[in-house]
Amino acid sequence: MNADFIYPLILCFASGFTQCLLIVVSIFLFRNHNKVQYKRSFAVVLIMLAIGFLNNLIMEVCSKVDYVEYLNTLLLLYDYIIVGGFMIFCVTLVFPDRYKPSQLFLIEVPYIIALVLYAVTHSHMVYNGVQIYTISISTVLLIWLNISIKKYDRMLLNDVGDIENYNLRWVSFLLVVLYIAQLIWAIESLSQERWFYNNIINKNLIFDTLWCFITIAYILLIFKKIIQQKVFVIPEQENTSNDNQDNNTQDSYYKVLYNSDIDAIIQEKKYYLDPSMTLQKLSTLLGTNRQYLSNFINREKQRTFYEYINDFRLKEAKNLLDNWNNKNGQSIEDIATMSGFNSYSTFLRSFVKKYGISPSKYLKQKAK
Repeated sequence: MNADFIYPLILCFASGFTQCLLIVVSIFLFRNHNKVQYKRSFAVVLIMLAIGFLNNLIMEVCSKVDYVEYLNTLLLLYDYIIVGGFMIFCVTLVFPDRYKPSQLFLIEVPYIIALVLYAVTHSHMVYNGVQIYTISISTVLLIWLNISIKKYDRMLLNDVGDIENYNLRWVSFLLVVLYIAQLIWAIESLSQERWFYNNIINKNLIFDTLWCFITIAYILLIFKKIIQQKVFVIPEQENTSNDNQDNNTQDSYYKVLYNSDIDAIIQEKKYYLDPSMTLQKLSTLLGTNRQYLSNFINREKQRTFYEYINDFRLKEAKNLLDNWNNKNGQSIEDIATMSGFNSYSTFLRSFVKKYGISPSKYLKQKAK
């Protein structure tokens, strides 16, 4: 069979399969999560990306026409519009519902103007300008969003007892990968004119097919993460000034915190067994002020709220393991759940960090 026929046939199948998957995922997000801004913006990016996968097929069909280089640059400029969509998605992930769509759309405006400008002028300076703009704004976003993510994750440790699906560390990884990909693309684009008409490179079946599967794997990974992702709304700080609270109220807060054995209360009531326990919820249960409780835990206990509440859970887990009986059919995963942990992976990491040994090895040592 002719190689010139095999290449577009396999590429058509790989691109078509990728497009169908992207569209299916986007429809799912629109139908089930259209009220969540970052999920909605991701669905839009998937639609744009699905359209972008037509580029290779368009270039294959039009490879013999005189205006092929002009058409190729137009398609590349459309790819940069997709890059802008990914930028918007990342911003909505780190700052859910903070910015209106009209504000976020400003990121895309230079790309759209560039596409129209190149369509009219045919000037490659437009494409070079887009590359400079993209590298510049990507660098700014990478620094700004990573600083914001670190600040947000530190806040979580002082407010949430289970950060498994709240933290944004994975978004930092996503930003770095996208930034590196953009740098590679910029470098590759500089040499594009030299290899554009090279059949061996331009028709690299392995590379084009592999790109489809890499895209599928990466998109499915992001999809899984954003479906699991929870948004923690930072409670408003209570005003603790003397102007707004009388001394009796303040004294009552401090009485609960400093004159009572909070550890004993939490241990007796087993508040830590609630996987969704937060600083706000615990302060309500203890009849005190959220900010006072936070200060007490940070200063007196030298712990974040996350560490403080998980210490109780780990002690509970160790106690259950000490009394573990294989005959009752309990697994170590059951122990994690019974101790108040929302996920086994969090339990495992926390147990090893505190006791220097995994739960399974701990049981084996006890059995000797």
